[in-house]
Amino acid sequence: MKSIKIVTDSAVHLSPADVHNYGIKVLNPPILIDGKLFGYVNKITSEKFLQLFDKCTVKPTIGDITVPELVAAYDELGKDGSQIISIHLSDKLTSTYRNAAIAAEQSTSDITVINSEVTAAGLAYQVLAAAKAIARGKSVTAIADQLTQIRQRTQIFFSVQNNPQLVNRKIIGKIRGMVDKQLNVSYILAFANNDFSFVTRSRKEELINKFWETRLAEMHNQCIVRLSILHSGSDSRARFLYDMLTQEFPFVPISIVATNPEMATFIGPESTGVTYLLG
Repeated sequence: MKSIKIVTDSAVHLSPADVHNYGIKVLNPPILIDGKLFGYVNKITSEKFLQLFDKCTVKPTIGDITVPELVAAYDELGKDGSQIISIHLSDKLTSTYRNAAIAAEQSTSDITVINSEVTAAGLAYQVLAAAKAIARGKSVTAIADQLTQIRQRTQIFFSVQNNPQLVNRKIIGKIRGMVDKQLNVSYILAFANNDFSFVTRSRKEELINKFWETRLAEMHNQCIVRLSILHSGSDSRARFLYDMLTQEFPFVPISIVATNPEMATFIGPESTGVTYLLG
């Protein structure tokens, strides 16, 4: 049986041990400021990246992993005859999936490109599941089917305290963004069916807390097998949610991590995300 290798995005929230042990190729996109190279995502901490938002008049952006770069990576990984599964963030978030699909057609390797249709923590669920399935000898087709099932069982919510990035990414309109900024509005967003959608918005912190309390009541009756809390900037809300979720789900693995720069460019500073996998 041919070996199978995995390629994925830097936004994937996997431990260095998992990346190493499963031999996962993690892409490393450039960080650009005013179109000029500043550094690379895998070489900067979340805290340092968020500092750039505060200090730089021109906000940093994440550059593309280009088609030629992907072709070169695929050719190198597949030169020993290995098959490749390339699993990427939702195409609503980056262009990497689209570029990967083009590169797969140009590469000499046998590549299956998968749009995860989720954000960072959900991507980690799929990549880790694929890695474990490969270790069990599963085929590419069987793995692709499994990832579809995992995507359908993944729930994603964000509380966003600042909206400039939502405007920049056209998640909300400019006029609405200007008005909400003056009113100091916060948002709850869901990411489902491969896109962001609004759940609620308010100037009052209590409404955001009320949302999580309501969501927790709904989660109480669900079979949850994994939980992830991501935050950008301060982790105070993430710690609040962690304590609440730990009490409710004492036997469910719960991780709390600072989000990668790729996701920070969408949700901005002082935001928190909760992703969970249903059994």
